[in-house]
Amino acid sequence: MVGILTALYLSQWPPTEALTLLLLISLSLVKRQYFFIGAAVFGYCWLILFLAWRMDTAPSTTQPSSYNSLISGEITPSHATAIQIGTTRLNWYAKTPEGKNQALPQQGEYWQLEARLRPLRSLQNFGQADSTGRKLAAGQLAGGYVPRKAQIKRLKKANPLNQWRNKLVSQIENQPVETQRGWRFLVALGLGAKQQLTQEDWQLLQQTGTLHLWVVSGLHLGLLAGLVLWLAAKYHWPPALALPLAASLALGYAQLAGWGLAAERSALMLLLGLLMLSGWRKLGVWLAYSLALIILLLANPLIVLSKGFWLSFAAVAILIADFYGKTVSKGLLTLIKVQLLLLLAFTPFLVWQGGWFTLLSLPINLVLVPLVGLFLLPATLIGLVFSSLNFYLPLELLASLFNFIAKGLEQASQFKQLSTANMYQPAYLGLGLLALLPAGIHLRHWAWLGLFLAFLPQQSNSTKEGWQVRVLDVGQGTAVLVESQLAGKTERLLYDTGRSYNSGWAAVLPALKPWLTPSKAPKGINQLVISHDDQDHAGGLQAIKEHWQVQQEYSAQQHNCYAGQNWQLGQLQVFALWPPKPPLTEQKTKADNKDSCVLLIKEEHQGSIISLLLTGDADLTAEAFYSQSLPQLLTNQQGQQQPLTLLITGHHGSKTSTGLPLLQATTPQYAVHTNGWRNSYGHPHISVVQKLRQAQVMQYSTAAHGAVHFDMRKKEVNYKNQQPPLWQGLGYKP
Repeated sequence: MVGILTALYLSQWPPTEALTLLLLISLSLVKRQYFFIGAAVFGYCWLILFLAWRMDTAPSTTQPSSYNSLISGEITPSHATAIQIGTTRLNWYAKTPEGKNQALPQQGEYWQLEARLRPLRSLQNFGQADSTGRKLAAGQLAGGYVPRKAQIKRLKKANPLNQWRNKLVSQIENQPVETQRGWRFLVALGLGAKQQLTQEDWQLLQQTGTLHLWVVSGLHLGLLAGLVLWLAAKYHWPPALALPLAASLALGYAQLAGWGLAAERSALMLLLGLLMLSGWRKLGVWLAYSLALIILLLANPLIVLSKGFWLSFAAVAILIADFYGKTVSKGLLTLIKVQLLLLLAFTPFLVWQGGWFTLLSLPINLVLVPLVGLFLLPATLIGLVFSSLNFYLPLELLASLFNFIAKGLEQASQFKQLSTANMYQPAYLGLGLLALLPAGIHLRHWAWLGLFLAFLPQQSNSTKEGWQVRVLDVGQGTAVLVESQLAGKTERLLYDTGRSYNSGWAAVLPALKPWLTPSKAPKGINQLVISHDDQDHAGGLQAIKEHWQVQQEYSAQQHNCYAGQNWQLGQLQVFALWPPKPPLTEQKTKADNKDSCVLLIKEEHQGSIISLLLTGDADLTAEAFYSQSLPQLLTNQQGQQQPLTLLITGHHGSKTSTGLPLLQATTPQYAVHTNGWRNSYGHPHISVVQKLRQAQVMQYSTAAHGAVHFDMRKKEVNYKNQQPPLWQGLGYKP
């Protein structure tokens, strides 16, 4: 494990000779019984070899993303608007010859299609987990999309089992709207069809701490196997029948549910647990636990990049440490103890892995864990058996029950203090690990104190002054957060919101959450500026308004963002430089590139002008006009013209912006291109990069550097992607 974790964060490939030598050293150390050091060295080598093999098997993405690649394989739906074919996840935009949206291919079908492929790479923002590792751990090696005019062809229908499964999933659309959520929960639990859950469903499950109940994992496999073993004990079935039956039921369910990464991990641990019960070789609990860990790491060392790997193994270790060798109480008392133990000791691991923590989880799980495991899951499987005989009444009744449960969760989520409680000092949660101390040590009883201290509001006496600019990585789009700090008060201006997607997801939301949590910004966003109406600038507007309060909005739609307008943001002055007048009329209802609202934000501090220029997608003609006013605006009280501190280049670094008149008028010190990684537009254009280089401007790009943060007074720059790990660009073959 230590060797694998060390190798994961290399930024360069080690020489082949060094790798060969290390392999020989590891074998020598193991032979001399230096097992720990030898295993660590071997793990280091094994991860690098595994990565190299995965890179060779990754789909070729050498072509620019504007070119189609022909791929074929078996289909697995991964989202309501996306599929997975082999090791590639594709967003689906394909249309029929009549121009209508083509229905997504179904589970188990074989298709040949044209797609535009890209190597895996997640957005790089501070406080945001890197999803690339999770995708690699799950076997995904490339991403992309199927364009609207792609050539697509079904090669083979799904087998009868998948056809039956697809038929059940498709029935959701035929249900009344008020009961569709119950059917979605039913197929997610019974068939592993997580893609049917909507964004609202996921949010509800997260807020109530019940997400784990609807993602097929060790909990479900263990409960099914446990149910069989309980029946076997009650009716005196022989072990030769009970153990294989328990394994068959659990593994059959995992197969029906899609056999994902969590099911694979859980199945291995379950089989080892059943082997222990059989008495084979007298496996100890910790030996079986270690054996499962070693097998998984050998089969897929990248699994350590999966959040679920750490959470599941931590949960099992906690339960073993507390219950192994002790008398176990029966019934509700045991369930309460398990839930309390996981709440106290497991929460530090959960928060460390970026998981969602809610105080609601304890009482809700006390009810739902036994309800789902001992009744709903077996009943759902029985209902599925009846449905194969065209008798759907049991499933309809269960869907109604699931719908009732969903309404109950909605009611529970209304307790805002519990579902969205602010965690001010998460480090205190580490005290929860005291719960793992042996029973004789009274210090273990203070484990609950971590929960209390983590949520205890902290009085801030900060009088920090200054301002920060956070250029967020939202892909091929723009979102810039400006924070003014004055006398301990922070005011925020957000310029543009990036794009949103067919599913409703907007990249700007997770990028903003570290800076706009309720504890840090009770009033949300003070000022929201939309430069123009293009999707990559205004796409996330609705999502922003649903998550945070916006006090003042400036946009073409509001008719208040044009030359001559100015206002304050704390100690900062904000000037609108373009367009010359409100662009929208009765005949024109959409603001385009040339109508972009251009802002200059500045502060005069100790005789120096500190400034930021936000240009949207304004073109060279617009720049030539508003550049004429910039020298005067950048002149201090002593009559000295100051250089522009930071320029956000126009149109993501396109050659249609950032012209010489603008550079001559401002002589910027820093520039940031808000472009997506390997975007099909070729942004930033080489001519723009060369002009800025000749002007000795320090350049950054959200594609290469991730989110870029500026402390404007100190002129300190920090960016997320400083040392990209070896696996970040897996599949990219230059």
